[in-house]
Amino acid sequence: MKGIGFYFDKAVNTYEKAGNIQKKVAIKLVQSVKEGFYPTVVEIGSGKGFITDLLIKKISYNQYINIDISYEFLKRLKSSFSEKSLFINAKAEQLPLKKSIANLIVSSSSLHWIEEPERVFKQLFNLMEVNGRFYFSIFLSGSLAELKKASEVSNFGSVFSLKSSEFYIDLLNSINCIKWRFSIETYRETFPTVRDFLLSHKLTGTNFTKDKKFSGKESYAKFCTIYKEMFSNHEGVYATYEVLFIEGQKVSPCLQY
Repeated sequence: MKGIGFYFDKAVNTYEKAGNIQKKVAIKLVQSVKEGFYPTVVEIGSGKGFITDLLIKKISYNQYINIDISYEFLKRLKSSFSEKSLFINAKAEQLPLKKSIANLIVSSSSLHWIEEPERVFKQLFNLMEVNGRFYFSIFLSGSLAELKKASEVSNFGSVFSLKSSEFYIDLLNSINCIKWRFSIETYRETFPTVRDFLLSHKLTGTNFTKDKKFSGKESYAKFCTIYKEMFSNHEGVYATYEVLFIEGQKVSPCLQY
């Protein structure tokens, strides 16, 4: 089975045009970042640079570390943001960084892909200096509910399993060294047709699932009919996205995990 990195590599030329919801989420996240000087910034899942482009205009820093699972995205990013920057091709589960390196950690539309979030989230805060700040946006289980429903009814395709807000809230509450707060936003994107929606989903690389299965023309046609009948308005068909926004600060050394 091909991993998520393969899907993002394929989307390197189309992500910026198709990623409207990712742009909106990035803008909102950066708006919440406190202005100031952060000696070392770590961005997890830099992608096309939606966060990077906005953040470097708002804060000052000595070093900006861009991390992404897609080598192709990092190559593009390096051609645009090379000054005071370091680029690392790695998964969030295996970050090759030393402890207490970061004064600011940001991540937008990325952390929901993490395997074993209970382990990885706790390790993220070991990368931070005490008093360092963090800002995350994470897609929740309410996202693409329409796609999930139409897929179940038509037996066409599969949907990546996202976690609930309660999961992340409980997880962060279990970490002893941080203080934080959150908000949840719901977005609705409209597309001319079901085909346009599926194509947009594919062009951002976010059509990865662990349960890829073959679906024939009949099930695809059935899916399109069901989706349009159940989830359309006068503008076209729509898709809902539920996003958790988290901001906080490391207030003490973490217990070792």
